[in-house]
Amino acid sequence: MKTKLLTILLCIVMLAFTACDRADTDMPARSNADNNTGTNTPANNVTDTNNGGQRNEGNQSNQSNQSEQGSDGLEYTLLSDGTYSVSVGTAKNLDNIVIPSTYKEKSVTSIGDRAFKDCSGLTSVTIGNGVTSIGNYAFYGCTGLTSVTIGSGVTSIGNYAFKDCTVLTSITIPDSVTSIGNYAFKNCAELASITIPDSVTSIGVSAFSGCSGLTSITISSSVTSIGSSAFSGCSGLTSITIPNSVTSIDDEVFEGCTGLTSITIPDSVTSIGKSAFYGCSRLTSITIPNSVTSIGSSAFDGCTGLTSVTIGNSVTSIGDLAFSGCTGLTSITIPDSVTSIGDHAFRGCSRLTSITIPDSVTSIGWFAFSGCTGLTSITIPDSVTSIGVSAFSGCSGL
Repeated sequence: MKTKLLTILLCIVMLAFTACDRADTDMPARSNADNNTGTNTPANNVTDTNNGGQRNEGNQSNQSNQSEQGSDGLEYTLLSDGTYSVSVGTAKNLDNIVIPSTYKEKSVTSIGDRAFKDCSGLTSVTIGNGVTSIGNYAFYGCTGLTSVTIGSGVTSIGNYAFKDCTVLTSITIPDSVTSIGNYAFKNCAELASITIPDSVTSIGVSAFSGCSGLTSITISSSVTSIGSSAFSGCSGLTSITIPNSVTSIDDEVFEGCTGLTSITIPDSVTSIGKSAFYGCSRLTSITIPNSVTSIGSSAFDGCTGLTSVTIGNSVTSIGDLAFSGCTGLTSITIPDSVTSIGDHAFRGCSRLTSITIPDSVTSIGWFAFSGCTGLTSITIPDSVTSIGVSAFSGCSGL
């Protein structure tokens, strides 16, 4: 009997404990707000009461630069050196902007990166003489900008500075400028002429690419480097003189300059890059000086108007596709400095009637003279140890 009573009591106790557990688990979980005190609110909701109730953005309060709106609507940012940088501020709707040399008796020395980017209503800009640098993308996409006056203090024009200013017709680069950045004037299709002063030493990659309205350009003798694609797509350019300070013609520099009829390559140039004159269909003749040691792939590919080429006696290799598609080419002399003729080098030169390969050549590439239908004679010396596949395929006159 006692055993039965003890068993009943144990069952009652166990049922009581089970009921308590269920009550605990059925209680709704406390919210984070309930679990935290007022001093431990989530970090992303913190406001700094010592900063006017504004949200604290990390190190923002430690930045030394201070910006303010001028009476002209422009925004002036005080830099650590005690000078100002300028940007558009609230002047976005102005059509004419004058950037002063001073603000509050301090010098305005720079136009900030993206300072006037996409200000499509802007038509003219005058930059004060105190400004020394024009930032990257400074006037990018100012599609209404027609004229710019750059002050005499500017030393550098940043990357993309005037890119896509599609109606810009005139700009004067002062003789204080030493470098023109990459893509600086790319696609300024209405720009008709430009003079690069003696102070400039480098022209950036694609600096004037796509300036299809450009008919003349003067490059000073101080320029030592012209970036790849610098004048590519300048279809209105008819002639250009490369100064003797330049040592290399980089890749694609004059690619697609379909109006180019003449060019002078100085003795200072040692290499002609790939596709340097690709598609210059009106170029009629070219003289490659003795200083040049290599002609890059596709260097003169598609120059259909080219009738004669003189290759200097220092060239050791003629690159792949170098003169491919030069359908007007009637004669070419390969100097005895050349050791290799690349793949497709003279492919499709249908008016070429004869060619002499010098004793220095050891290899003739694949399809090197393929499709030269006018070729009636060719001399291959004993020095040649390899002739590529289809090197003379389609030479129906041989």
